[in-house]
Amino acid sequence: MLARLFKNWPLQRQIIVVLGCTIMAVGIIAGELVREMETRAFEKNFTSHTQKLVSMLSATSVDAIVSEDRPVLDTIIAELIAVDPDVYSIDILNEYAEPLTTWANEDSSAVSKDLKIYSHEVLLEEESFGEINVTWDVRPHHAEISEHVKKIRVYAVSIFGVLTLLIIFIINSLVVHPIRSIHSHLAKLQRNEPIQSLEVIASRELINLGDTVNELGNILELRKLKEIELKEASRAKSEFLANMSHELRTPMNGVLGMLNIVRATDLNPEQKEALKIATSSGRSLLTLINDILDFSKIEAGRLEFEKIPFELESLVEDCTEVLAEQAHSKSIELLCNIDRDIAPSVVGDPTRIKQVLTNLLGNAVKFTNDGEVLVQVDRMAHDSQPDRIRFSVTDTGVGISKEALEKVFESFAQADGSTTRQYGGTGLGLAISKQLIEGMDGTVGVQSELGKGSVFWFELELPSSGQRLESELEIDGLKGTRVLLVDANNSNRTKLGQILLAQEIDCVSHHSGKTALDLLRVSDNQEEPFDIVLFNATLSDMPGDVFANCMAADPNYDAIKLVSMTNVIDQIPDLYPHNNPRMSAQISKPVRAQELMKTLAVTMDIDIGQNLDEPMQDLLKAEVYSKLNILVVEDNVVNQEVALGMLEMLGFQVNVADNGQEGIDELQSNSYDLVLMDCQMPVLDGYAATAQIRQFDNELKSIPIIALTANAMTGDAEKCLNAGMDDYLSKPFESDALEEKINRWLIDKIDAVKQELATEMSPLPQKAA
Repeated sequence: MLARLFKNWPLQRQIIVVLGCTIMAVGIIAGELVREMETRAFEKNFTSHTQKLVSMLSATSVDAIVSEDRPVLDTIIAELIAVDPDVYSIDILNEYAEPLTTWANEDSSAVSKDLKIYSHEVLLEEESFGEINVTWDVRPHHAEISEHVKKIRVYAVSIFGVLTLLIIFIINSLVVHPIRSIHSHLAKLQRNEPIQSLEVIASRELINLGDTVNELGNILELRKLKEIELKEASRAKSEFLANMSHELRTPMNGVLGMLNIVRATDLNPEQKEALKIATSSGRSLLTLINDILDFSKIEAGRLEFEKIPFELESLVEDCTEVLAEQAHSKSIELLCNIDRDIAPSVVGDPTRIKQVLTNLLGNAVKFTNDGEVLVQVDRMAHDSQPDRIRFSVTDTGVGISKEALEKVFESFAQADGSTTRQYGGTGLGLAISKQLIEGMDGTVGVQSELGKGSVFWFELELPSSGQRLESELEIDGLKGTRVLLVDANNSNRTKLGQILLAQEIDCVSHHSGKTALDLLRVSDNQEEPFDIVLFNATLSDMPGDVFANCMAADPNYDAIKLVSMTNVIDQIPDLYPHNNPRMSAQISKPVRAQELMKTLAVTMDIDIGQNLDEPMQDLLKAEVYSKLNILVVEDNVVNQEVALGMLEMLGFQVNVADNGQEGIDELQSNSYDLVLMDCQMPVLDGYAATAQIRQFDNELKSIPIIALTANAMTGDAEKCLNAGMDDYLSKPFESDALEEKINRWLIDKIDAVKQELATEMSPLPQKAA
């Protein structure tokens, strides 16, 4: 109660109030004790005095009472009054209780409440002859006692008041003032103000407290110096990482870029295999560089996340496609299945989600020797989180022990020491993935048992963007089409069946080639023939090419379209249309939903607005690109060759400038549609060159400028955009990424060139039947 009452009071006020209340209590108690003591003494003396007085009165008046001699009684009373003036009244009664004489104080009008009556029986030879009643007024005695009590209280309060002031002075000097000094010292420490050593003159406890505060100040000062050192070290580290990122990415751009260019040339099988290994090694090195850079960004708290619309299904399919070759080389089935209740376009950070999902998929493929790896995306919505989406990667690999599960998301940790040698890796991937997901307000986890595979999952809040997919095809002509799906993998049959049913396609699936042939015969006899047979290259009871040849040998199936699903490893010639005229189409695994629908539509001769075959599309694209001029501003000769090779391979007209100043001069001398600008160059860097270009007073100031830089630290993209550049492409880059950026910024010019070519060219030849 007192603690709550004094909660926000200063210590000095608390002491004053407590001591003040104590003094008042002491004064009151002392006064009452004096009153009690003196009252008892008075009562004792009064009783003794009255007994003597009344006894004397009885002895002197007994004869007069017996004889009822009233004048004598009056005389005796007068003598008594003279002896004791405090007598208030005297009543003498005979044996019949009749008054013989009565005397009362003349001031009878004063009604006193402090009257005491003493009665004494008059006896003679043990016979009662009457009674004497004497009343005393004790007011003067009580007043005297009260006055004495007041004096005692005044003395007590005065003495204790002086003592209190002395105590307050001592406490203020030895307790309050030192505490205030310590508080002021701590407040300065909190505000990071410069301070001197605190000297406390007080009790041993407060001196110890002062010494502790001084020690704390020293610790904080050392910590402040340490923080300054850490900030300087962090700045140096960030600068080092930025420089190392640039220095590493620049040659990597040359290595991977040249490999991509060489890959487009005519190579023999041995050269292709060597090139594939070199490209894979280069990408692995780039992944390692990115992991270390991401880890450093996360450690410094400098990682930022986007919130932009993206196509979820396309992102997941991109991830599986990247790892398809690695999975298929180990005879692993790589599958993905997406809940059809999820919005096709959602809002989030697609780059980071793709990074995490690719990492989980890469680990699953790496640690799986046979079986399958399945990516499952489900809607986990509930009232508090209506847009919660769960990504899970399930594998049939080696699994993880219970002990290793506890540290699997720690930095540089793997299942056991041997995995570093057996499977490779830095142990950073999962740690980075965990921190990326948590940075997007998500959760991540794993379930696994040694020898029984693993399930890595993460959940994110990804609200619908409300946008319609640009890549989504509406193919009404496929509704009601009968498709026989033949695949030995149950997960793949489920996924493809869901995709087909979502398009209102009548789908029947089976794992066996023999059973599928039986189903074809039954359906043909019942006049419910299938329109398309979609089959995998590997069935449960026969190879896919044997199944296709069985169908080709039976003329009853000539009207049925055959579409094979193959991977990049198992190249079976008879399953490709250019090798087998009976095949209508071939689709690569893992099968993308939109690609499947497009293939089925083309197979059924349904117009989907994309009538040109791929060679003709490439010819038209190259023709369009040949009308566009691009300027590459780059000081590094290797990077010049990479950019030049990629752009010329795509069909663009390209020129190169060695620095920003040469780039400006070239722009002023010749006409260009787009500039690819390096950022760090001698003479004039890309930032300054872009700033000058944006100051032109002609149409050049609005020319699209895309930054090509090896920097990949947080803020680098913003720096490019703030300098006036339109977009950003980090080295090393693939030709597809470069083409996508160029198409984004030259879409209007590309459309204009297409229209121009359409008016100049005769109708393009159609694909031969």
